Amino acid sequence: MADKYITKTKLRIAPYNISQEDADDTLLGVLQDLTKSIIDNLCGQDFDAEGSASAYVEKKVSGTGKDTLFLPKRLVTLEKVRVYSSSTGYVDYSASNFTAKKKFISWNVFSSLDVRPRLYPEEFSGGIYNIGIFGIWGWDAYPEPIKYLQGRLIQKLLEKGQFDDKLSSERVGDFSTSILFTENAQELSDRELNLIVKQYQNSWLGYGVS
Repeated sequence: MADKYITKTKLRIAPYNISQEDADDTLLGVLQDLTKSIIDNLCGQDFDAEGSASAYVEKKVSGTGKDTLFLPKRLVTLEKVRVYSSSTGYVDYSASNFTAKKKFISWNVFSSLDVRPRLYPEEFSGGIYNIGIFGIWGWDAYPEPIKYLQGRLIQKLLEKGQFDDKLSSERVGDFSTSILFTENAQELSDRELNLIVKQYQNSWLGYGVS
């Protein structure tokens, strides 16, 4: 996934139809970088993939003393959970001990060793970045609505902006403020595109990632 969401090839055809005269590959690259940053900031997440079945990625979060943890990024596959402790170093727990969703993980009511319920509810002990979650994160492929969103944002910049041979990302950024956003600069001025943003806003981000 080398391109930043939508590819230059897709931008050259319908429904975007951005020609070389509209923007050469250098300009498109700058606009891809800019609009990716805008989309990531508005959605509160990026849409890149992290990790694989041969190289799981650990993300650390802070335990809260409760049995559920909200995740710092969309979870595709949970491999294991590591609980760090000053006394034991750390203890690893297999994925079978947890109910794993895209936005959170919870301790299962039943033990992974048998079907008897746990005598006491498990908790993620309180601490600072003391829980390591190993898995595959993000997205297997960029969502089509996000690619469409980026293509339309690039179109809007090209429709209104006047660019010259001394193009800079800072200059394009100046155009984006007045062209793409409402007055408070927290949402897009285009209703259709703003609905896409709301669909993908990552409202569960509550814990830092090391």
